[in-house]
Amino acid sequence: MKRKNCVVCDNELTGYKKRFCGDTCYEQHKRDSAKRRYEMNKVKYPEVECSVCNMRFFPMRLNVTACSRSCSKIQCARRQKAKKAKWRKFKPAAPFKVKQLQVIKQDHSKFERVDTAQFNSSDVTKDAVMEYLEKGNTILKFPDSPRPKIPSVNIVNGHSIEAVMGFGLEFEFDPNNYHYFNYGMGSNLKILK
Repeated sequence: MKRKNCVVCDNELTGYKKRFCGDTCYEQHKRDSAKRRYEMNKVKYPEVECSVCNMRFFPMRLNVTACSRSCSKIQCARRQKAKKAKWRKFKPAAPFKVKQLQVIKQDHSKFERVDTAQFNSSDVTKDAVMEYLEKGNTILKFPDSPRPKIPSVNIVNGHSIEAVMGFGLEFEFDPNNYHYFNYGMGSNLKILK
């Protein structure tokens, strides 16, 4: 019987082995054959110069301009720096110019000048305004306009929102025994004194 040798390491095969002496040689053969197939099928692009280190190399794709991963990182950092420099470029500031003041004339034809005033009970400016008017000055009065509609007006069913939904927590005072009722929550809460 003729003895065979391993295809990879050229050792003599034993037992029923036909091409490889073990798994390591078989894996090595697979790697080598895959590399050979890749080199055969690989598209050959023309040799270019690295944009970082100026070394000549064959690129894997047409858009590759760096020869290695480290050169690619340097190239990427340069591109980012250039982008940021473009973003941060401000236009030169013009010398400071003093703008002329514009007088805006307001139309006060709808207002009337009065020497009396009406105040709300919570108005804190009442004293200052009265003092201003006592000196003989006048103030502008806004034109009278109709009051805005409130939700209880013109409801289709004739009920206001408060009558339908309630005001929330309401108390009804009974002078005889101090009963409190909760109308808004659905259940009557009764508290006696």
